[in-house]
Amino acid sequence: MQGIQDPTLFQKQQALARFLNVDPDSLAASRGSLYGFKAFFHGNNEAYLVLTDAEATTAAEHAVSEKLWFICLETLFAYFDIDAYPSDVLGRMKTKEIRRVNDEIKTLLHNTSGMPALQQKMLSCGNRKNLLADYDQAEYFHNGYFIYRLY
Repeated sequence: MQGIQDPTLFQKQQALARFLNVDPDSLAASRGSLYGFKAFFHGNNEAYLVLTDAEATTAAEHAVSEKLWFICLETLFAYFDIDAYPSDVLGRMKTKEIRRVNDEIKTLLHNTSGMPALQQKMLSCGNRKNLLADYDQAEYFHNGYFIYRLY
């Protein structure tokens, strides 16, 4: 596997390798980004974000904006004690439709309290790990970085 040239990404790769107790060369950085940051892949079944505290907060703020549809459904289901999960919609709606719904909710927020108010409130309630760690909703701190498993 090709080595990572960026010093910051290299440090994150090393921290994740120590956390997982694997060879750093078994970890590959993503080509694109998620919430503004590179992810790391370990094999075909695991992906992680490795972030500083400030980066994790920024990523979580982006996640709020991108997961509004999910947050709304989850809240509705919990409020009315409905035995369903927001992820159930994924097999029934196209990604394009979900994005459209998310954009409409963004518009509603923009015209009321604004996105920053929601982002601040969600993070003040300790939801960073829930927003970033889709796999287990856990936040791990290791070697100066917060680690979130995506899948």
